[in-house]
Amino acid sequence: MVRSRLATQNRIIQAFRTSVPASSAVYGFAEQCCAFPGIDAMRLTLPPTLGLDEKLSKGTIRQLLEASRTVDAQMTRFTVSSATGWMFTADAGDPIYVFPRSVPADQLPSDGRTIVANVSEAAEEADLRDAKWIAFNAYTASDLRARAITSWRNSFCYVCEDEAGAGRIGLRRPQIGALHAIHAHWSTASSVATIVMPTGTGKTETMLATLVTARCPRLLVLVPTEALRRQIAEKFLTLGILKHPDCVVLDETAMRPVVGTLTKLPSTIAEVDEFMERCNVIVTTSALAGRCSQEVQARMAELCTHLFIDEAHHAEAPTWKQFKSHFKSRERPILQFTATPFREDGLPLDGKIIYVYPLRMAQRDGYFRPIRFRHIFEFSAARADREIAKAVRDELRADPTQRHVAMARVATTTRAAQVLEIYRTLGEYNPVMLHSTMPSKEAESSRQMLESGHSRIVVCVDMLGEGFDMPELKIAAFHDLKKSLAVTLQLAGRFTRAREDLGDPVFIANTADVNLREELRALYSQDPDWNLLLPGLSEGAIDQEVETQEFLSGFVGQLDDIPLSEIHPAASMVVYRTQCAMWNPENYKKAFRGGSKEERIYPILNDAERTMIVVAARRQGVPWTDIASVESVVWELCIAVWDQPRSLLYIHGSTNTGTYSDFAKALCGNDVSLVVAPEVFRVLADINRLMLTNVGLDEQIGRQIRYTGRMGPDVGARLSEATLGTTTKAVLAGVGFARGEATSIGAGKRGRVWSNLRLRVNTFAEWCKRAGEKIADDEIDPEEVLKGTLIPRLVMARPTAVAIGVDWPVELIDSIESVTAVSFEHVSEDFLTHVGIELAECSATEPLVLRVFSDIREVSVRLIFVGSGATSDFAFVYEGTAQARIRHGKTYDLCEFFTEFPPTIWFADGSRLDGNMHTELRTGAPLFSRERLQVLDWSGIDIRKESQREERRTDSIQYRAIDVLKTTHSYDVLFDDDGAGEAADVVGVTLDDPVAPKLITVDLVHCKYSGGDTPGARIDDMYVVCGQAQRSVMWLHNKDRRTDLFAHLLKRESARIDEGRPSRIEVGTRDKLALIRDISRTCALTLRVFIVQPGLSKTAAAEHQLALLGVTEKFLMETYQIPLLVYCGDVDGS
Repeated sequence: MVRSRLATQNRIIQAFRTSVPASSAVYGFAEQCCAFPGIDAMRLTLPPTLGLDEKLSKGTIRQLLEASRTVDAQMTRFTVSSATGWMFTADAGDPIYVFPRSVPADQLPSDGRTIVANVSEAAEEADLRDAKWIAFNAYTASDLRARAITSWRNSFCYVCEDEAGAGRIGLRRPQIGALHAIHAHWSTASSVATIVMPTGTGKTETMLATLVTARCPRLLVLVPTEALRRQIAEKFLTLGILKHPDCVVLDETAMRPVVGTLTKLPSTIAEVDEFMERCNVIVTTSALAGRCSQEVQARMAELCTHLFIDEAHHAEAPTWKQFKSHFKSRERPILQFTATPFREDGLPLDGKIIYVYPLRMAQRDGYFRPIRFRHIFEFSAARADREIAKAVRDELRADPTQRHVAMARVATTTRAAQVLEIYRTLGEYNPVMLHSTMPSKEAESSRQMLESGHSRIVVCVDMLGEGFDMPELKIAAFHDLKKSLAVTLQLAGRFTRAREDLGDPVFIANTADVNLREELRALYSQDPDWNLLLPGLSEGAIDQEVETQEFLSGFVGQLDDIPLSEIHPAASMVVYRTQCAMWNPENYKKAFRGGSKEERIYPILNDAERTMIVVAARRQGVPWTDIASVESVVWELCIAVWDQPRSLLYIHGSTNTGTYSDFAKALCGNDVSLVVAPEVFRVLADINRLMLTNVGLDEQIGRQIRYTGRMGPDVGARLSEATLGTTTKAVLAGVGFARGEATSIGAGKRGRVWSNLRLRVNTFAEWCKRAGEKIADDEIDPEEVLKGTLIPRLVMARPTAVAIGVDWPVELIDSIESVTAVSFEHVSEDFLTHVGIELAECSATEPLVLRVFSDIREVSVRLIFVGSGATSDFAFVYEGTAQARIRHGKTYDLCEFFTEFPPTIWFADGSRLDGNMHTELRTGAPLFSRERLQVLDWSGIDIRKESQREERRTDSIQYRAIDVLKTTHSYDVLFDDDGAGEAADVVGVTLDDPVAPKLITVDLVHCKYSGGDTPGARIDDMYVVCGQAQRSVMWLHNKDRRTDLFAHLLKRESARIDEGRPSRIEVGTRDKLALIRDISRTCALTLRVFIVQPGLSKTAAAEHQLALLGVTEKFLMETYQIPLLVYCGDVDGS
């Protein structure tokens, strides 16, 4: 039977009263007092009762005995010798006395408690919650902390909210799950553990319940911000929902903890002791804890038995990591609470994830409201801000509760001021601003306006996350998008908490030009279903982290202060063949003696994955002195992976010295053999257009072997056939293409293999096994591997082949178009989206002149060669008086930029020129099959007229190509991209599945006018269009560029529409194109290239035309496996 809460509270208070001598001034008796006749009823809201309220130099220490409560009581006028007040008598409990001013202690009534406050006798209610009890707020009982811990014994009931009964409060499903996971973990370990619960599912109450159920003697709680420190301290002070009158989880006799809020840095152990020894819970910020001295940090870890870290996704400073290490070394239980197991800096949290409550379940169980996403589509940042602000205003007007508050998120304080002014011009809802650098008075004024409802719009700079608890926040307007999944998941929870009297949340963002981390792009895409995508992203990211943790958790052993998740080995290894049936990793000690003063060894093993990690720390002298006491500590990482199916052992050593033969023999027996040349060079197999950048050769001179090493893009040019014929290969490394992707690989004769990658432990094992697959393949002839290697050679004049095309420098292609802009003289700059580059003339003898142009301006530059022999060099100079500048990171003169970063010029024989470095193909290309030429009907078309232009000229080549493509293909989008900066004249896009696409096919169609009135064998008709076709590979250069293709099209469409000109879209809609851009991050993308030249005759095509098409196709296929299709005419004019 549940006893009266009021009677229980009075019993607690009476227990404190009996511990004080009757002579105490606190409870002095009034010798003369009387009550006046006349009794009235009144509802009284009483102040909280504090058992402890101390302000020390380093913070405050408080304990709440009884929360504020409301009682119905009978009011009677009452007087003592020096004052008249009121006596309130409820149905149960002692009377309550209220006096309008202080009363001498010896006159206080002894049969009840006293408050100093004014009461209006005519009122029906009196709110006294801000008043103070006389006597109770003066207590400083030394045993409050111990009494609280004692009261928690057997006081907690694991009652689920579904079983609590009508009108009663129990634990939520995730709270019960997390509590059981915590206690299960602590039953066997004290290592760092992480609880992942979406914001708004009861994470803080889980912390409170853990305190009580574990009866933590002294708990330290670390939070990232001062605002959250205040909020969490208040939660522990009150025990939150656990002490709600309707909650059936915690027994009424369970006392609230003594809570210290540490706000200033303790500098001595004495100050730490003075503050912490009397507390059950200490709450402070991680920044403050990290700034404490080592001595003070060690004392904190000694006094505090448990450590909780709230909002653990915040990045860790080195000083803060050191602070946590004091708790680890003492094996203090450490719990991390977060909505996502990823830090804001993208690194994983240390520790084991012991409980995950998925976001999807939070929505299913009703803890989150469904999210409605409202997008605007503007490439102009200024227009986007205005449209977002208008959307916020419209949402606030439509809010049926008229209580919702909108947060406008920006990235900087400068942006906050700009956006605030936009909202103010709308003239509604009194917008305010909040950010961390505001004066405290201004910030408090803004908070009060929000809390009072006077303002319903707040512009903030990443501030309204942790520590700002306002359920009315329901509209999130992203003027600047969040770029961290951890922060996005955290923020979403602030808006989606379910409450019956409030509506559903709305998120507003501009989806026109989204440049975010990959996993966030789906969130900000065109009309996303946030209720599906947000849980999916959360689970997907957490699943990846759990998979990595599962691999890492298989390791047995301990690396002191080195989390496995933070080990990132370079992609480098030596390879051994093994003969053993089973490896013996426990024999590692034979290779690492360790244990001495000079060496410490830390081994861990994942037996299931057959992976071992050894970290060795060695003390050794330094080379610049012989003084024995001057030493350095060298740390070496060794990783061994045994590939049992292929009988190969891969060993990585961070120092890259030696072959680790002792380690290999210890693990797999004395009969291991190092994989050496030539077999090791098999790793270079199946790499197209391999260009060597590092070659080492051994040359036999008598009894001696001389090693010669050459590095750089021209390394092949410095190796004669005679040299290669009299030497043996020692080192080979280069770059090329494999499986339609750019790659790098290197191998040394003594079994070492490497790539330009930095990996995690699990992905390192995968990389090793991929290389091992080639090494173990006896069908690969190492001598055949290098036959197709490209050799760049230094030249002192332009090549004699016909130049057919030019591409931007690779430094520009590596980046998306919006990071590079060109400004012509006296004209504002244009992004690369609207700027083209081409050869002024396709010739075998004329100077190489490049044209850089927009729709209205152009400049020409010429490549010149200077010097001779070893001093040969090149430069770009202007042709004519027009000049230009290019901005890429910093601003350059265009010729200076091209001289430092030369464009790539392509030639009809398949060779390329980068500055003065000429690279020719080692093997020729086959002729393009005449049978594959596809003849189109060109009747009614002027084959000398290439572009349809904005007026859509029906007798143009481009118009007929579009008409044919519409008929023969079912495109989701067909786009006219003709003009300066084009990706192609026509771009067609197709999805493999309209509902759940996995593949996007893009057709880049390059049209070229004929040099004659009828089709024929003119080679000049083919040069430019073949060069354009080869340029198409730039869109597959990296994942960002693939998506940038669709952003390129969207920007060019918006530019047209903004100027009131006709749309570029022939099939589909802008929204469809935006959707394709968004899904391109997760879909595979394949490219096809079309050449459309009605001046080419299928029957009369000359061999040199087919040869040029063959070179173009070879390039497209060997790099990114792009098929080539050719549309042409015929001699009859068709």
